[in-house]
Amino acid sequence: MEFQVVVADRPRRVGLVFGNERDAMQVNRWRAPASVREKTAVRDSLEFARLASNRWRYYRRSIPTATNLAEFRAAIATSPQAEVSFILLAKADWFQSSSALGLAQCRRTYCHNLILEFLEVHPLVVGKTAPVIEGVGSGILFGLAEMAGRLGIGSIWGEATAHSAPFYAKAIGVGQIDDQFSMRGGALEHCRRKFRENFLGTLLED
Repeated sequence: MEFQVVVADRPRRVGLVFGNERDAMQVNRWRAPASVREKTAVRDSLEFARLASNRWRYYRRSIPTATNLAEFRAAIATSPQAEVSFILLAKADWFQSSSALGLAQCRRTYCHNLILEFLEVHPLVVGKTAPVIEGVGSGILFGLAEMAGRLGIGSIWGEATAHSAPFYAKAIGVGQIDDQFSMRGGALEHCRRKFRENFLGTLLED
């Protein structure tokens, strides 16, 4: 899929793709310039990105791990109650880092729901270093909701921090959330609608 971000007040395209071992290693090597390194959001981005990378590699040794949509579908077809791990990455060839702009590390449950374990944006984006890039986190979240809808997944749920809770509340379209949140029913459709209205939303197979 593709979605759109704003870079220095101009729209730019970003691809949303499944990640692999190499991508996980690159995420683990995210770095931030000294000028923004001490910001709480930047420190969280670095810490949680490493945790997401480590979690994905741990799952790769213990449960089915999909590096593309065909593998995801095949794992479920083989075992309908399988837990399946995957990582979605926002990538663009114009981004100054060779790594992704952001990621969503997820696990499909045996009940065919999604656990969003980590949603992180590159520290260069979080730290608002020039050129300022906006819309990465919401684009990934809305894209994940669109993917879930097309695959018949009824719920996405996860954990929020004090820093991320306002972001999730705004993105999902609710007044506030606590340390847990769930996107289902109207909330999930709200996010899918935002993706289709505000982003490009090309087919998953593209």
